[in-house]
Amino acid sequence: MTAPANPSGIYTDTGALKVLKSQARKDGAAALAQTAEQFESLFIHMMLKSMRSTTMGGGFMDSEHSRFYQEMFDQQIAVDLAKKRQVGIADMLIQQLGGPQAAEQDAPTADAKLGLDRLRLQRPVTPVAIEAFAPAQGISQEPIKGFESPEDFVETLWPLAEKYAAELGVEAKVLLAQAALETGWGQYMTRYSNGVPTNNLFNIKADSRWDGPRAVVPTLEYERGTPVRQLAAFRSYPSFEASFKDYVAFLKSSERYQGALEKAADGSAFVQALHQAGYATDPGYSFKINRIMGGEVFDQADQKFKGSLPQPLT
Repeated sequence: MTAPANPSGIYTDTGALKVLKSQARKDGAAALAQTAEQFESLFIHMMLKSMRSTTMGGGFMDSEHSRFYQEMFDQQIAVDLAKKRQVGIADMLIQQLGGPQAAEQDAPTADAKLGLDRLRLQRPVTPVAIEAFAPAQGISQEPIKGFESPEDFVETLWPLAEKYAAELGVEAKVLLAQAALETGWGQYMTRYSNGVPTNNLFNIKADSRWDGPRAVVPTLEYERGTPVRQLAAFRSYPSFEASFKDYVAFLKSSERYQGALEKAADGSAFVQALHQAGYATDPGYSFKINRIMGGEVFDQADQKFKGSLPQPLT
């Protein structure tokens, strides 16, 4: 049997590093998995450190010694979470660096890949909330099951998209294309660490206007065109339908999006106006949605569901 690459459980242990180097020469796949876990641990530790820096501190128990042990505690939490693959960065690295998982997966279509790539850039892995578990009230406790394919994502959600798109006067595929970009066709949806999904298809943040359940996750925003890693709170819903319903209410209740709603009959113009109004900070946001909307997945959906503009609900 091969000796574990990290016997101490602390990735800063130089002895463990030597073991890892030795293992890499004997078993590259195992060494890749261990290295990926180390990277995930570093990421989690940086996230915890960033969170600590936002607190005011200054308590009567604070001292150099307490801060030293707090740092050790955070480091060990990061190591333990990485070992359990709680965040998912390690799995992503193994896949992208040619590990065993990569060979088992089929390449996605071009427009499907766009949605997945955007999520890998915005959030490298399935976003996991810092809270350990979903709140007991107001959130379905069923673990996220995911979608088998982009086609499955569209077919499953089309009835809901058509229902709520009617309230905005847009085509169903406009809402689904945006949700596909925001969640990587449902594969990278924000969830709690126990697997419970937030069902937030449009990644609407939980600001002061939101008094429901929320999940705080690491995210990537653009400031003057430069990507910046941040922590942000996102709304949580008991179902996908609740997410669609809140999306409609969110746009209708905000003055900044009225210009976009006025262009609802033209899906491309609607998306562009939504972007310009500040819905997302990604400079290529509207272009990516329009490209997904014009891709093969929605060409097939248009043929299957007629692609007609739904009538407003009465």
